[in-house]
Amino acid sequence: MSQTMNISIEISDHELVNTITKNLEFLNDVRVQKWYGAMAEKGELSVKSSPNIIILDDDPETEEIFRRLSKIRHVFPLAAVFVISTVKDPKHIVAVMKAGATEYLVTPFNAKVLTNAVEEIRVKMTERGHIARGAVYSFISSKGGLGSTILSVNTAVTLARNARNGNAVALCDISFQSGDTSVLLDILPETTIVDICKNFHRLDVSLLKGAMIKHKSGLELLAAPVSPEDYEIIEAGQTEKIIGLLTKLYDRIIVDCPSMSITGSTMEAFRASSKVFIVIDLSLPAIRNAVRITQMIRKHGIGEEKIEFILNRYEKGATLSIEEAEKNLGKRIFWLFPNDFSDIMSSINEGEPVVQLHPRSLISKNIMSFTDKLRNKLGSKDYRGAKTAFGKSI
Repeated sequence: MSQTMNISIEISDHELVNTITKNLEFLNDVRVQKWYGAMAEKGELSVKSSPNIIILDDDPETEEIFRRLSKIRHVFPLAAVFVISTVKDPKHIVAVMKAGATEYLVTPFNAKVLTNAVEEIRVKMTERGHIARGAVYSFISSKGGLGSTILSVNTAVTLARNARNGNAVALCDISFQSGDTSVLLDILPETTIVDICKNFHRLDVSLLKGAMIKHKSGLELLAAPVSPEDYEIIEAGQTEKIIGLLTKLYDRIIVDCPSMSITGSTMEAFRASSKVFIVIDLSLPAIRNAVRITQMIRKHGIGEEKIEFILNRYEKGATLSIEEAEKNLGKRIFWLFPNDFSDIMSSINEGEPVVQLHPRSLISKNIMSFTDKLRNKLGSKDYRGAKTAFGKSI
């Protein structure tokens, strides 16, 4: 199933067409076509495509819009039709909507109103199975201080920077009592997941997008509560629906989970995830806790194929070997992140992800390879972030 939405604009005003096109450029996976000469009314053979959305103009001096809508609804029955008009008369708006318009936008229109309307159509297409849902990756530490949030933030930033369009990647912080993703991104969140939960009865694209915070990398963040006590109002069912809506709007969703904490919200994240990454280091407490976490989430129905172990701060010659760790874990470790303490610490202190602050560092190159593996663009399936002196994957 394709993620791309095809939008066709059949409007005679070239300036308006350009304005609409520029607004749509900021959306993820949208292809815009410009049609002229009543091509939409002639059907698929004349345009050789099946648009998901058709945007029309409305001439207030004539009743032409009703004839056009009738014809377009006949030849493109599955397409949503947006009508843009200068007419504000409620009777006219109702008549146009009854004639088959999906949305009626009055000029000059607000860019957010247009983009949110497009995203609402994307949600409906996803629900019908016409486009694929986004992939969710959850990160959880097996003990405190392992750098799980650093890995999730830098993974999200790298995916966003390599995306074809903006808005392709979302980072959701469900470490409700101590969420640090905003700190690592140098963001003071004016809106958080709490704002959604307080108005949960009207959860839709507009409410969700209004709570997302855009980072300069292209990433969009749904921040954890600013006040730790606010987490008490967040329910597992709300987290489930929020992540579900994120999957309909973004290609990749990274979820940063609280260390060692299995809550209703984290379980909902795990259920939605393509992969659950348990962060470990080569220490007995981390390995022991990772086994416990695995057992716990498997009891809740999370399949073993979803669960992967990623090793942070890997150094050759550690007291506990990779082989010994894997024997206890019962599974091959998915990825090895190197120990790059100085670059990570300067990144934290600067409030800038290490992949942006030190793009050529050992850890940054490693994270880029990790995201290549997530996107199935890594040459060797055996490679997991480290090689021997002879160039063989460890």
